[in-house]
Amino acid sequence: MRCDVYFISESTGITADELGSSLLSQFPQVSFKKRYHPFIDTIEKADALVQKINDQAASEPMQPLVFATMANKEINEVLSKVNAHYYELFDNYLDKISANLGVEARRESGLMHGLVNELQYDARIDAVNYTLSHDDGMILKSLDEADIIMVGVSRSGKTPTCLYLALKFGIKAANYPLTEDDFERYCFPKEILAHKEKLIVTTISPQRLHHIREKRRPGSRYSAMSTCTSEIKMASDLYDRYGLIPLDVTSQSVEELATQIARIYRKTMGND
Repeated sequence: MRCDVYFISESTGITADELGSSLLSQFPQVSFKKRYHPFIDTIEKADALVQKINDQAASEPMQPLVFATMANKEINEVLSKVNAHYYELFDNYLDKISANLGVEARRESGLMHGLVNELQYDARIDAVNYTLSHDDGMILKSLDEADIIMVGVSRSGKTPTCLYLALKFGIKAANYPLTEDDFERYCFPKEILAHKEKLIVTTISPQRLHHIREKRRPGSRYSAMSTCTSEIKMASDLYDRYGLIPLDVTSQSVEELATQIARIYRKTMGND
């Protein structure tokens, strides 16, 4: 099965995409072709988009799905007439929440992703800058500023996870890749050990690591199954030496892993 899906928003469309895609993930038997239409913030734009979707849908065997976040009722009314299965993701909740709270919803676009809290925004930008400068063990100084230090073998997802932690949660996340030198010395660098309480160590299945490395350096010693198996075993031995329990990243997405680490961090800081 194949189905067109439209994500429409008055603002960036991030919320419509995240929630809609999460719902669609429950239907792996269907192939979804995603189309994005952010900043539909006038009735004129809405009218034009409805016509465009109707024209595209006319040649498709399945009626498309539309996920929208439209706080503006007039624009929502226009879009709801589209020849598609239309899901307005705010409509089912705003009125109910408003009634329960006894407070009117503002019904303004962009409130979630805008500069609602400048201090939080600045903190996230600071975290991203810190994380970028402390990626892949580039800098082992100023680790006292890190909130967490992620450690694992090369190509086990440290960089994207740390960047997600910084951008989503405002967590300053350094990361360090274990190398042959670390395995030969059978110890972490002293700069890492000085902050043992901040360490988040990871493991991964040899098969998964081999698959990832093959995409980067096909047929190399670096990507060989024997190398992957050996490095993971040596990393495990290092963790055991320091009494560290690794997180298994084999089947976790970046978002899932980052959320798990954020929760560990909050528990450690007493904020959960």
